[in-house]
Amino acid sequence: MEAETLGRFNREMRSFYVLIIINIVGAGLAMSYGVAAGVNNLIPMINERRILLLQAALSGLALVGFGVAIRWLILSAQIFDGFDDLRDMFKNRSGKADSETMTELIVQNMAFYRDNQSVIKKLMLGSRVTGVFFLISGAAQAPFLLTKGFTEPVVLLMAVIGTLICITLGVVGVYLPSFFKRYTGTWDQRLMDSVEAEKRLDEILE
Repeated sequence: MEAETLGRFNREMRSFYVLIIINIVGAGLAMSYGVAAGVNNLIPMINERRILLLQAALSGLALVGFGVAIRWLILSAQIFDGFDDLRDMFKNRSGKADSETMTELIVQNMAFYRDNQSVIKKLMLGSRVTGVFFLISGAAQAPFLLTKGFTEPVVLLMAVIGTLICITLGVVGVYLPSFFKRYTGTWDQRLMDSVEAEKRLDEILE
């Protein structure tokens, strides 16, 4: 029983680690695209030495996107910090698989999930957004592969590798939240059960 619980915890840790990394990558990409879009739309206004409404609006939109990306990155980094502490505790306790250790791990996991429940749901959405971006990026390589890629073998090889990486990351980003949802469903139920248990205890003590 203890070994099965440890195995489940280990799978949860791995999937949550990948979920956080996907979000950090997505936030970094969003920041870079925000900067690039902002600069590309500022240059025409600098050259013209006047405000162009379309470029000004796009620059403002890029600035907003950059701010959202920073917030996304900070949120991912903050929850990664707490998760890293939890993972260290799991590694230190996993060698001692007795009932007391299992209870402590369950309590710590429940506390972490309860405190970060809303953030975890945002990370699941962020993972899907990042996954869709990578899938679109991978699909965008197809015209290049079908036209210019075959004339230059080295370029073709690099393009194929890049496409495969994008598709792989895209599939992981899109599918991972559905996989991870099984764990969040379990923790939601455990939190509900703990609340009911606390209510019963209060009634008994009264």
